[in-house]
Amino acid sequence: MASPFIRAIALVGSLASVMLPGIAALAQQPKLEMHRAGVDSKDASGWYQAVSTKGSFSVRMPIPFNDFTIRSSDPKTGEEVTHVIGGKSTEGIKLSVVEIPASAKSAPSFDKMLADFSAKPGNKVSDVQRATKGDADTLSFSVGGSQTSAHVRYVRTKSATYSLIIEFPNTHRDDVAAIREEFFNSFKANAVAR
Repeated sequence: MASPFIRAIALVGSLASVMLPGIAALAQQPKLEMHRAGVDSKDASGWYQAVSTKGSFSVRMPIPFNDFTIRSSDPKTGEEVTHVIGGKSTEGIKLSVVEIPASAKSAPSFDKMLADFSAKPGNKVSDVQRATKGDADTLSFSVGGSQTSAHVRYVRTKSATYSLIIEFPNTHRDDVAAIREEFFNSFKANAVAR
């Protein structure tokens, strides 16, 4: 029969083998920090001015929005932080702006992003436009699918990559056409974080 000391070590060892994977999994789960939810303060035009609380951008939204930050940790790449402004209409139209601060881990090239969207079965990429203004490179395109479509704009600066996406059911294509340019053109990088 084992001594009490050996049994205690065996018990701790068996508990550790059961608990540590769960603790490790929890440590790697993304952490959501909600700054504001359902912001519903229209300006005179009926749009909502959305300034990211912890990010460095602003945008005008045609619908109420949420403002949040997601932190995730990867043993290989370290901590990653993403700042998000997003909302979803009752018709299922989703608008979002995501900021991913620049880090040692390089962001994929615009060519790779286009190739990834094009490679998905059923996707049709169109309206591809690239531009450079100051130190910002921009890629805009549309992706059509059988049920849903999206208008996408990526903006890459020295300090971050931003993605602006309007995803919508195809039945609301005309509704989105009415807001697309206002949403994309209202985006400003490097807005002062509040």
